Amino acid sequence: MSVDYVVVGSGLAGLMLCEQLRARGKSFLVVSNTSQQASIVASGLYNPVVLKRFNMAWEADRHVPVAFSAYNKLEHYLGINVDDQRPIYRIFNSIEEQNNWFLAADKPKLKQFLVPKIIENKNPNIRVPFGYGEVKFTGRVDTKLLLEAYRNDLKSKDLFLEESFDYSKL
Repeated sequence: MSVDYVVVGSGLAGLMLCEQLRARGKSFLVVSNTSQQASIVASGLYNPVVLKRFNMAWEADRHVPVAFSAYNKLEHYLGINVDDQRPIYRIFNSIEEQNNWFLAADKPKLKQFLVPKIIENKNPNIRVPFGYGEVKFTGRVDTKLLLEAYRNDLKSKDLFLEESFDYSKL
């Protein structure tokens, strides 16, 4: 079999590389023994803000739109739903944290991610005297479902070898 590329590994990085190759009309074969499970263990959570210091995660303003687009395309291609977009709430422990939240929410790069208001706690079983802040563009990707569906798609097209890669055979 002759292909343009051999992709070693079938985690999220390998899957995204395959998608780039497929979009460019390149042929490829994926070789993976599926023993590495880092993409599944990571649990697929995404959040564009470091909530301890109210800073934007590294280049989140660039990465979030690209990630949303990529996962949306994969969902359509595979006929599955894997991206569960939902806000994350940051519990405030003081008035100072509330003030820091508003300062951060006013920064140009963070405006798109932080809702500039205090959400009052309505659950009497949870003690949150200073309220919550809402972070947008957060959620969870079902990486296990995504990787299984993608591997099955590759297998159905004879583009997946489930074995250890032997570099000496190159």
